[in-house]
Amino acid sequence: MLMCMCMLNKRTHILLDENLWFQLMTLAKAQNISVGELVRKAVKEAYFGENKKEKMAKAMETILKTRKKIKPMTAEEIEESINYGRKY
Repeated sequence: MLMCMCMLNKRTHILLDENLWFQLMTLAKAQNISVGELVRKAVKEAYFGENKKEKMAKAMETILKTRKKIKPMTAEEIEESINYGRKY
């Protein structure tokens, strides 16, 4: 197994209310990581990761590339298809 060890050499001090601290501790425990690691991940995602709009745009682009192209149907073809489905 490959392990990546990095040295953390800068410290910051933030104040949190008790409720937020408890929620962070609970979440960190569920993910089996420290609160510090949870906060570092959140900072990286919020400030240096792809934002949600970019992710959604990439996802939509991928979907449109991979799905089959459907030819446009006329109103009569749509009605015929609906009536066919109603038979069964």
